[in-house]
Amino acid sequence: MGLAEKRWAQERKKNDEPQFVSQIQAITGTKASVDIDWDAFSANMDDAQYIVDQQYGLPNLLSALKEVCGDDLGKDALKGSLKKVVIKPAKSAAAKFAFEGGGIQWNAYFGASSEGYFYKDAIKKTIEAAL
Repeated sequence: MGLAEKRWAQERKKNDEPQFVSQIQAITGTKASVDIDWDAFSANMDDAQYIVDQQYGLPNLLSALKEVCGDDLGKDALKGSLKKVVIKPAKSAAAKFAFEGGGIQWNAYFGASSEGYFYKDAIKKTIEAAL
């Protein structure tokens, strides 16, 4: 990892991650911890630029959580079960989204090809099925 990548990861940890954590906690009513592997994402800056995309990037998870928590039943169910969110990079073929044992595990692909993306509806469906 070069200096540009280190700076990018540091900037995300300092500025983006606290806001993302705050948004997840506000939406879900939890104190869920969030672990995003910014250093690993910075290894491929061409793909990392898509991490903020509204359709399949991190905001996509926020949108799905808002829909799950759109009523008291959903919010209470998630509040009683969500403890941790772990997001790390993956190649498109290895991308995976799961909600098990109180944790969201997202092996995320944010590259230029749509293969491997998890869209809001699929994320929502996975979360709701586990509740």
